[in-house]
Amino acid sequence: MEALKEYFKSFAGFIGRMSPSQVMMLLGVVAGTLVGIVFLVGWLNTVTYEPLYSDLDDAEAGELVAYLDQNNIEYRLTRGGRTIEVPSSDVYKARIGLATQGLPRSGSIGYSLFDENNLGMTDFLQNLNFRRALEGELTRTIMQLREVDAARVHIVMPRDRLFKEDQKEATASVVLKLKSGGLNRQQVAGISHLVAASVEGLTPENITIVDYDGNLLSSPQNNDALAGLTSSQIEVSQNVERHLEQKAQSMLDEVLGPRKSVVRVTAELNFQQLERTSEVFDPNAPSIRSEQRIKQTGSSTDRADENAESTEEDNQETIITNYELNRTLDHIINEVGNIERLSVAVMVDGNYIEVENADGVTETVYEPRSADEMDRLEAIVKNAIGYDPERNDQVEMLNIAFDRKNLDTDREALDAMYLREFYLEIARKVGYVLLIAFLFLYVKKKSKKLFAAMAKLLPPPPPKETKVAEAVATEEPEQVEIIPEKRKLRLVDKMQEAAKKEPEEIARVIKTMMVE
Repeated sequence: MEALKEYFKSFAGFIGRMSPSQVMMLLGVVAGTLVGIVFLVGWLNTVTYEPLYSDLDDAEAGELVAYLDQNNIEYRLTRGGRTIEVPSSDVYKARIGLATQGLPRSGSIGYSLFDENNLGMTDFLQNLNFRRALEGELTRTIMQLREVDAARVHIVMPRDRLFKEDQKEATASVVLKLKSGGLNRQQVAGISHLVAASVEGLTPENITIVDYDGNLLSSPQNNDALAGLTSSQIEVSQNVERHLEQKAQSMLDEVLGPRKSVVRVTAELNFQQLERTSEVFDPNAPSIRSEQRIKQTGSSTDRADENAESTEEDNQETIITNYELNRTLDHIINEVGNIERLSVAVMVDGNYIEVENADGVTETVYEPRSADEMDRLEAIVKNAIGYDPERNDQVEMLNIAFDRKNLDTDREALDAMYLREFYLEIARKVGYVLLIAFLFLYVKKKSKKLFAAMAKLLPPPPPKETKVAEAVATEEPEQVEIIPEKRKLRLVDKMQEAAKKEPEEIARVIKTMMVE
């Protein structure tokens, strides 16, 4: 107890001998250390929560909370109780445990519904459970897409009819909650075909897809073959025009420089699919189809008188030849998307030269390009797009001064913004350097004073052993020679000597320290 009192007494004396600035600095160091310890302990004990399940209804949220309470798993409810969050270390453990209990059950039951053995179930309930299981499996599959956050699938499967004309087609509707970015037309068509291929008797035309905002994603044009073909035609035309524009624009940019020309192409494509069969006969080059030869051989006898006879043979050959004209049979299917005609419009900027006027001021004057140069540029464009005069292609070249006022204004604004950011960055860096230097000098100055004050509390070092002590310890005291040690001036002696020489300067220093 006495030792503790002595310790507090010495500590109070230590604080009392310190200047106010030194006390403030010591308190700042202690407070910073305590804050750092508290922050470190809090950071080590911080529990990170992650969503377990989101968008739950009240009944399912209650079942999940009851399971978490039974298994002593910490949780918290957010978004009005529709989202349950658990510590990140327990997320997968909780999901596996809930899956064994068949939770959650919303919208994605799947074929696990038939794991339960329900005896005595009617055909109606069996069909209803099959439809629910199919909807759940499709929902799970669609939610695997990166762009889909949540999904619901509803299928209508009509009952079988006796007559085919009375049979109705199956229909389906899909509700999607999309992430940022949404789905393009090909992805929406992919979802439609996915659902159609999973349900017997369902076609993509009978599927309606909407998002959570009620926007129709499956365009009605997809249900019309002619309209869908028209949409594809527009896309093909745009791709052809964009390709030709890029070819011509890239060549002009290499010749004139960037932003010195503008190219626009309109392509008329033939999307008619014509299938033609032609049969041509050549009358000038007949060919033998078949030939029949009939040969008859006979003999005849003539009596010249009673005593003489003559015999004569009769040979006949009949040739029947069937001729057929040469025939050429052509079966031609025209390609779809052939270019029928191209219309190209090209605007070319002129030259800008600096001219000194009568007042001696330099001005920028527009100078149009020559006719020969425009002809050469027109030839470049024609070669780039594949100009064909037989298709009645048209290329129109126009030399005109471009309006650069807005461009110059934007350029000046960007340059000013860049310079401002550049100077601000330099000023920020210089400020950081000056702040660090100031803090370093301030801390160095205060630390010297603090260490000097703390040095006063330490006991003085023991004096060095002199030759006198060594001689006393020996056995020959008569030979001891006392040699006085040269004492070094202490800090107090130096201050006293300085106070005697320059009292005014010492008084000024003391006043300054008292003010601080």
